[in-house]
Amino acid sequence: MTIPDTDTLVDEDEQTETELSRQHEDAIADNFRHIVCFLCFPAFATKRVAPHDAECICGKPVKTGDIPGPSAAPQCVLCNEMAESHYRSAHSGE
Repeated sequence: MTIPDTDTLVDEDEQTETELSRQHEDAIADNFRHIVCFLCFPAFATKRVAPHDAECICGKPVKTGDIPGPSAAPQCVLCNEMAESHYRSAHSGE
């Protein structure tokens, strides 16, 4: 009878746990509204779906065709703080 290598089992369990955690975080992030700066990405100001790939102010990638979260969805906690900082630093002279 061979004894399974416990190091291998632990690594697989850790990988599974890490993947589940990542999926959970992605699912949570999908339920938030994210802010895309209309000055940096003007096409987003007039479109209901993302017209091209961009990046939310909080750093989340926004892919072409993504629909915005419903207006009832909370905004990402980072977005409000980062939006103010972004507009002050990137667009203060405009």
